[in-house]
Amino acid sequence: MTDYPKFKAAAVQAAPVFLDAEATADKACKLIEKAASGGAKLIGFPEGFISGYPWWVWLTDPITGSPLQQKLMENAVEIPGPVVKKLSEAARKNNIYVCISVSEKEGGSLYLTQLWFNPLGDLMGKHRKMKPSGGERLIWGDGEASMMPVFDTEIGRLGGLQCWEHWIPLNIQAMNAKNEQVHVASWPCFVPDDEALTSEAPNEISARFYALATQSYVISSTQIHTQEIYEKMGRLPAYEGFVEYGGGDACIIGPNGKILTEKLPKNAEGLAYADIDLEKIVDCKYQIDPAGHYSNKTLRMLVDQDPQPVVNFAGEEKECSVKYEELQKEK
Repeated sequence: MTDYPKFKAAAVQAAPVFLDAEATADKACKLIEKAASGGAKLIGFPEGFISGYPWWVWLTDPITGSPLQQKLMENAVEIPGPVVKKLSEAARKNNIYVCISVSEKEGGSLYLTQLWFNPLGDLMGKHRKMKPSGGERLIWGDGEASMMPVFDTEIGRLGGLQCWEHWIPLNIQAMNAKNEQVHVASWPCFVPDDEALTSEAPNEISARFYALATQSYVISSTQIHTQEIYEKMGRLPAYEGFVEYGGGDACIIGPNGKILTEKLPKNAEGLAYADIDLEKIVDCKYQIDPAGHYSNKTLRMLVDQDPQPVVNFAGEEKECSVKYEELQKEK
């Protein structure tokens, strides 16, 4: 690289319109417009923003959570579909790169997916969370390496992961090998841990570590807890304390692990902005490049990027249907 782009990015700290895909998409489009009017060329959204994180999988049993799962399925994002169309139009209208995390429906299953749009409104690609965490496996299926992209763009090499994917060393090394430069980390919202050794939120610690481990800028975007979510989840008692906490901690981090943005209040919605200067990565890579000069050739990793369908069909399906009009001609 001989040119080192400089641009502004925005990290979203906001709650979805819980279990309402159309309304959340409208809210996302307003945030995209706000980010662009603030000068941002890239905006990153929290985990499962359309249309909400399924907190019930941690707080109640599967039977109690079943109606909520039904509602999430009904509000899942299909490609193509009306939600994707809205997001595409917003990216194009505002001339901005958009990374937004959704519950994606394919067939009869859901997947936790980051959708990537370019400033022309094209859906560049998507990343599905490789392994949903704990109770999330009741909701979302597994992703695969064929949907773990890094996009080569005029503002840099863009990629992303979601939540606990940032704790998996193999994920980090795969993204290192793709020479990612600007990363969108999509998170739900965490709650305080009385046993924690630090006052920092786990997502903030993880995002800072990821920046150091990959020498990339990290746009760390988070949801917040709200009374509306509490009400729509049927007032689950265990969630009440989450609402009091609020959640948050959205920020943007430099490739040296330094937080570049001012903190938003934990219970407030807004955008955290920072200037990105890719030339700053050069010195960090000089110090350490885990998939390059700082790698260990005796330790190797295989990433299988071939699609992994569960069922493979061989040959063409034979068309056996005959229209009524044609049947009437048979003698």
